[in-house]
Order: sequence, then structure tokens, then C-alpha cells
Amino acid sequence: MSVFLDKEYCNLLSFDSKFALEKAVIIAEKLGIDIFLIGGIVRDFIMSNEIKDIDVAVQGDAVEFAKELFKQTNCELINIQDKLRTVKVKFESGVEIDFASTRKEKYSASGILPQACNFGCDLIEDVKRRDFTINTLALKLTGNDKFLLIDYFNGYQDILDKKIRILHNRSFIDDPSRIIRALKFKIRFNFDIEEKTYILMQDYLQQVDVNMPLERIKSEFRQFFSIEKKNIYNEVIKLNVYKLISDNPIKEINIDRINEILSYDLYDKSEFWFILICCLIINSDFAYSRLNMTSFEKKVISETKELLAISKIKINDNEKIYKLYNNKIDLSLALFYIISGEKSVIKFLTALKQIKVLITGKDLIELGFIPSEYFSELFDKILKEKLKGKLKTKEEEKKFIQKFIKK
Repeated sequence: MSVFLDKEYCNLLSFDSKFALEKAVIIAEKLGIDIFLIGGIVRDFIMSNEIKDIDVAVQGDAVEFAKELFKQTNCELINIQDKLRTVKVKFESGVEIDFASTRKEKYSASGILPQACNFGCDLIEDVKRRDFTINTLALKLTGNDKFLLIDYFNGYQDILDKKIRILHNRSFIDDPSRIIRALKFKIRFNFDIEEKTYILMQDYLQQVDVNMPLERIKSEFRQFFSIEKKNIYNEVIKLNVYKLISDNPIKEINIDRINEILSYDLYDKSEFWFILICCLIINSDFAYSRLNMTSFEKKVISETKELLAISKIKINDNEKIYKLYNNKIDLSLALFYIISGEKSVIKFLTALKQIKVLITGKDLIELGFIPSEYFSELFDKILKEKLKGKLKTKEEEKKFIQKFIKK
């Protein structure tokens, strides 16, 4: 039975998006080529999800098609990828649509980016390269059968059954990062991983290719850990997905600590993914040596390891707490607390972090002090008093420091 998604198309797309797509359809039909909505947008039509990205497959050369679109409409080509024959088009309304030539892909080794070939091939060859059946669906935009759902791999039924299913037995071998995406869809949509897919996933995780480049894995983990659900880390451990990147992860993290640390104004919350990555790799020399980390990321791990090394020592003196944490990166403090549960971190964040010496070097000179290295010692004296809950104002600091003027 044929399925048409004309109602979903009309109801879920904005007026501006439909207007932009209609312009593309007019050009495609003039050129005699077929274009299709493809992948996630079609899946979201069926699931009645909010539409975020619009991807169009061009059964031909997408770049040449976009150039023709540019000639005949008011739009801008903002990201042409000649090697992949893809292009992002921005329309006058602000709507952006990604156009991609249909293509085949070949994998030379596990985890390596595939080689694109056969541009402009039949649509079925293009969808064969995709990860899961739920992402293989296409919606025809041209011809008499407009809005017809193209479903070569039974993805429509898998969506209705809430199943995540790979297309072929080598899927995870070709691209192990698909394992992370399977878990991402499982959590995001509350789907189940189909039995055979789950078995093939676990088979690969028992024999991970240690020569596989980890950059794609890191990128997928970054996207996965950006899902706003706090139990996602423990799912990675439970389903052995950590084995893609680490041989010795922290086996369980306390969700209450995550919720607590997220409540503080510590850092850009979009960077929270890296804290969870660190929980996977901080005890794994295997992972640390193979990940291409930035100097900042390396420093976060280094600082956290330093803090963990002394965490068994009771730290309850305000001055010691302040000196220990004050110059540390926010991400390091968050990671340290999530792993250790050390309450002195919370004390620092809630009561001590905001304590600052108000008096300046200029103020000291005006009070009669002679500029010297002694200034830093004076600032320390003030800070110690403030950490005891004293010297609330700048005037109190001035009054306190005057007794140290050398006669």
C-alpha cells in the first residue's frame, strides 16, 4: 500500500520552508530531475516531531542544481562541498536547505570516512549507505506521485514499531560510530534496538578495532552527551558502548551530583559533554594516548587527576579550600565533584568563590605603603580575614591594613 505524507508536509513545515521547497521543485521539474526530502525530516514527519533541518536528495548533480536555483531565485549558496557534491542554500526568507547529490560510498577500513562515488545514482543506492532503516525514508517532491513515501528497507514500519535496525551485517564494522547513534536514537525517541542489531553491536564491542581513528567516535560522543537527559552516561556503561573509546571508565556516576553541579553558574553548559567524555577516559591511558585532545582538554584532565590524588585528605579549612580550588578550571571542579562527591567543592562554589579582595595597589599607596613585593603579602592577609567572614567592605579592609604600615 502506498503511503503519502502530504498532510504531514503541509502541517509540520513552515510557510517559508514550503515556499522555498516549491521553488526547488519548479527548477527540478524544468531540468527533468527528481528531488526528495530525505532522512531525518521524513522520520520526523511520521513521528510528528518538530522539524529542524531540511535535507533534500537530488538524483543528479546537487551543486549544478543549486547554481540553477541561484540563477532563477533570490537565494545564496553558502557552503559548496565539491568533493561530496553537496551545497547549503539560504533563501531570502532565511530558510536554509541542504541539497546533496545521491551517491554511493565505499569503506576502505573500519572507522575511516568512506569514499564517495557514483554521484547522481538511483535513490536506492543512496539510501543503502545510511545507518538505520528509520533514516532511509525519502519523500518524493517531483512528478505525479508527489509526497509519495519511498521506503526500500521497511523503515516506516520500524518507526511505528519503535525499532532501531541496521541495514546490513557489516554496518558497525564499516562505521563503529553508528553504535553511538543507535544509543542516541534509543534514548531520544524511546525506541528499542532490534535484536539482531543489538547482537551485532555487542559482537563488535567485544572485538573493537584498536587501530580505528577516534575522532569520529569523539564527535559522536560529543553529540550524544549533549542530549539533555542525565542518565545517558550510565546507559553507555550498561550497553558496553564505552569500549569504543576506553578500557577503564568510571563505571557509574551519581545523577544527583550531575543535577547539583549543573545548577551552579560554573561554565558554558554546552561544554558539559566533555565532562562525561572525561569520566570515560580519565583512568584509561589507552584512550588518553589515542584521542586528539586540545591543550585545554588535557589541562582539565590533569587538574582533575591532581584533585583526585588529594581527595582522601579532609579539607575543611576555608583558606585551604580557597587556595586549592580558586585557580582551577570550572570544568575541572565539576568533573572532580561528579567523580568524588567532595563537599568542599560545593562549599567553595556557594560561599567562597565570590570572595575577592576589594582594595587595590593604588589604595595601598594612598594609605602610605611603599610599592614593593610586600603588597602580595598584604593582600593575602586581607583574604585570610575575609575567608573567616570578616572585612565585608572596602573601608573595613583599609582600616584593617593600616596597622601593617611600616614605621
